[in-house]
Amino acid sequence: MRDSANIAFHDVKAGDYVIRMLGEIPMTLQVHSVDDAFIYVGGPPNVGWKFRRDNGAEVDEDLGWDGLTETGSYLIEFHQ
Repeated sequence: MRDSANIAFHDVKAGDYVIRMLGEIPMTLQVHSVDDAFIYVGGPPNVGWKFRRDNGAEVDEDLGWDGLTETGSYLIEFHQ
C-alpha cells in the first residue's frame, strides 16, 4: 500500500476539498465531516466514503478494506 504519511490529513476539516485517487482517476471531493480517526466525504457517514486520517486510505468494512492492509482508493492532498 502507498504511504501518504507526509501529508497532514489530521489538519483536514469539514468544508475542505480532497483529491481521491481511484486507480489512475483523480476525483475532487468536499469533506462532509471528520472525527478523530476518519475523514468522511461525499455525504454523511454511511453515504459517501470514509478515509483514515493517519494515512489517507479508504476504509470500507463491507468490502473488507481496513485502510492498512487493503484499500480501494486513497487521498493524495487537500485544500482548505
